Amino acid sequence: MIFGKDKNGRIVWLDLVRLIALLMVISAHCVDIFNATPQEDSNNAFWGAFIGSLMRPSVPLFAMMTGLLLLPVRESASQFYRRRIPRVLFPMLIWSAIYYMVPWVTGLLGLDKEIVTIFFPFEFSPSQEAGDMLKNIAMIPFTFNGYTTHMWYLYMLIGLYLLMPFFSAWLEKNDDTLTRTYVILWGCSLMLPYLTQLISPDIFGVCAWNSFGTFYYFSGFTGYLLLGHLLGKGNRLRSIKAVAVGIMLYISGYIVTYTGFSTLASQYSYEEAPELLEMFWQFCSPNVVIMAIGMFIALQRVHITSPRLQAALANVTKCGFGSYLMHYIFIGPALLIVMPLGLPTPICVICTVAIVFTMCMLLTNLIYKIMPRAARYIIG
Repeated sequence: MIFGKDKNGRIVWLDLVRLIALLMVISAHCVDIFNATPQEDSNNAFWGAFIGSLMRPSVPLFAMMTGLLLLPVRESASQFYRRRIPRVLFPMLIWSAIYYMVPWVTGLLGLDKEIVTIFFPFEFSPSQEAGDMLKNIAMIPFTFNGYTTHMWYLYMLIGLYLLMPFFSAWLEKNDDTLTRTYVILWGCSLMLPYLTQLISPDIFGVCAWNSFGTFYYFSGFTGYLLLGHLLGKGNRLRSIKAVAVGIMLYISGYIVTYTGFSTLASQYSYEEAPELLEMFWQFCSPNVVIMAIGMFIALQRVHITSPRLQAALANVTKCGFGSYLMHYIFIGPALLIVMPLGLPTPICVICTVAIVFTMCMLLTNLIYKIMPRAARYIIG
């Protein structure tokens, strides 16, 4: 039984988690330009690392919510796939194509190529050519690039959906020993980002002819699915203690995340060593897991009784996936509006996030209103 349902069966605190996770994703991408490209102003570099590190639990929270809501799967695998995968796959194809068209459109408008870098800071070799646009679109089913940085999550999510019916089979056995064993082995896999960099990239059997090491089969976001399923049942701590423990976990994980990333960012750039820079930002690393668990158990104890606030949060949940899909397209224009104002970097980021979130919610609601039947294929 899921903890914290209201009298109508809605999990209001989970709506709040989704809102916070969405804002964290937008915030993280709003500071991409400070982290992905060299900064003349060291203040920007500091805030990029500081804010970016704060937001690392964003995607793990989404995965935990997926596990909480969908595990164990109560329908056949074919029914589950037909219901879930198209609502991710078709929007991914549509929005990826839109993102790939943006650089080409900037070229048609006669804009300098530098503006593409502002829109897509992780695309280090931007092109405004139609041929490159068409090549990127043709590759959508197989891969993504700097123009669609955030779409990696959708490829991963489809993989989780494919696995979940199989994953559910042993969950339904209610075998606590098996569950604990999986969590322990998954916990071991969380050390792989560090061990790969500190000891050897060829670790636990990984080598040029084998990518599947000892802990490969227990690694990745499946652990977050299981955490969401288990933590969704609540815990025995009183509310005040649960919130206090959650905050302490988040802060302790954050200290490691920020210290590690900022130290490496002072020595390397993303173009030089992206794997090294991302070591402390890996979603499946101990420090980020600790942050995500802390946020989850603390927010689980938030009680929201206002009908208006409940309705607003429910609308965020309805529009959340669509907002995730489209938010990256608004960040560049929002930055171009806000940055010339000369605001302090944190205020600049807050204003950018507010603009992007508002635009996403307005457009997503509009799509639902004017084309309700097609909306599921456009924005999930």
